[in-house]
Amino acid sequence: MKTLAVVTGCLLALAFAKAGSYHEFEVYNVRPETHEQLMVLLKWRSTGEVDFWDNPKLGRNARLMVTREDHKRAEEFLEEHDIEYDLVAEDVQELLNREQRRNEEHNRRLKRDSNSRATVNFEHFWTLDEIYDYLDEMAAAYEGLVRVSEIGRTYEDRPIKAITISTRGTIDQTRPIVFIDGGIHAREWAGVMSVMYMIHEFVEHSEEYADQLSNADYVIVPVANPDGYVYTHGQNRLWRKNRSPGNVLCYGVDLNRNFPFMWDRTTTECTNNFAGHAASSENETKAIIALMDEYKAAIRMYLAVHTYGEMILWPWGYDFLHAPNAADLQRLGEQARDALVAAGGPEYEVGNSADILYTATGATDDYAYSLGVPYAYTIELTGGGTQGFDLPATELPRVTSQTFELLKVFGRHAGTLSLTS
Repeated sequence: MKTLAVVTGCLLALAFAKAGSYHEFEVYNVRPETHEQLMVLLKWRSTGEVDFWDNPKLGRNARLMVTREDHKRAEEFLEEHDIEYDLVAEDVQELLNREQRRNEEHNRRLKRDSNSRATVNFEHFWTLDEIYDYLDEMAAAYEGLVRVSEIGRTYEDRPIKAITISTRGTIDQTRPIVFIDGGIHAREWAGVMSVMYMIHEFVEHSEEYADQLSNADYVIVPVANPDGYVYTHGQNRLWRKNRSPGNVLCYGVDLNRNFPFMWDRTTTECTNNFAGHAASSENETKAIIALMDEYKAAIRMYLAVHTYGEMILWPWGYDFLHAPNAADLQRLGEQARDALVAAGGPEYEVGNSADILYTATGATDDYAYSLGVPYAYTIELTGGGTQGFDLPATELPRVTSQTFELLKVFGRHAGTLSLTS
C-alpha cells in the first residue's frame, strides 16, 4: 500500500500543479463489505495521497479518484484486498466540464427570467465578489443589525471578511454567540451558499426570526478561504487548500489541519490535507483565531459548514476520544438532523468525528472546543451532481433552504445557554 500511495501521490501532485486539468484522472466506485476492508480504505485515505470523494462505509459505494496512468496499480491493490470496485468515469475533466455547461445554461436562463439582483437568488453559485458586495450592501442597508469587517488578508492579498448579526447593532458579549465559518475547503461551494442563505434570511427577513435573534448573536466568516475559493471558480474546480506556496511544485495548506490544537505535521506539501509547516502558519488561520479570541467569552456554539457527506460531527476528532459532554452534543445533533428530515432532507449521521469519519489533527471544531466552547460541530452537508462537491445549481435552493432548518436548531439552543458557566 505504501508504494501505491507514494506513486499515486506524486502523480496527483503533478496534475494539481497544472492548474486543475483532470483529463488524466479516472473515478472508481469501491465498496468495502468487511471491517478489515473498511480499515484498509480508511488508512489509505488518511495518507492524503489519494482523493476519496466519499467517506468509505460498510456496504456503501465510495468514489475514489486516481490517475489514468496509475489505475492498474489501484485495481491490483483493491483486488489484493478483495474490495469490490467499478470504473465509473474515465475522464474527470469531462464530467466537470459537463456540469459547468449545465450550470452556465441554467444561469443564462435565470438572468433572462429575473429582473432582481443576481446575488439575491440562490439558484446559482456566487463568486467571491458577489458575496463580498452582498455583505457590504447588507451592512449599509441594515446598520442596526449588521456589521461587516475585514479580519485579515490572504497570501494573494484578498480580504477575509466577517459579518456580525445582532439586534443590538453591535455585539457586546452579554448574549450567547454562534460562531460559523464556511468555505474553509475551497471546493465546497454548497457550504458557502448555505451560510449565505442563512445570512440572507436572518438579515432581510429578521422579523420572522425574532425569537432566535433576540436571544443570541452571530459571528460569521462565510468564505474562510478566499484565495482557494476564487481558484476553484477560475482554474481548478476540485481545489481544496489555500494558495500559499508550499514548495517549487505545490501550493496550498489544508486550513482545517492548521489550527493550534493537537496540530501535527500530516503529509507533504503536494497532498490535499497538508497541515502546513507549523501550526497557525496561514493568514486565514490567524484571522479566524483572532476573531474567536475577540469573542471567546461569549461563544457558546461553533459550526463549521462543509460539504459533503451528510454528517453532523462533534469532538474530539484528533483521536478516538469523546468530549465530556458527548451525550448533550449527540442529543442536539440529532435534533438538528430531525429538523432537516422534517424539511424533506436526508437523514444525516450524527456522532463523534473520529468514530464515523476519520481522525484529523489541527481541525477547527477541536480548536473551538478547546477554547471552552461547549457545543462545537462540523456539518458535512448533502452532496449532489457527479462529484458531490459539484452540486448542480438547480439543486441549490433545496439544499440551502433545508440546511437553514438544521442551522436554526443550533441557533435556538445557543440562545438558551448561560454565559456564566
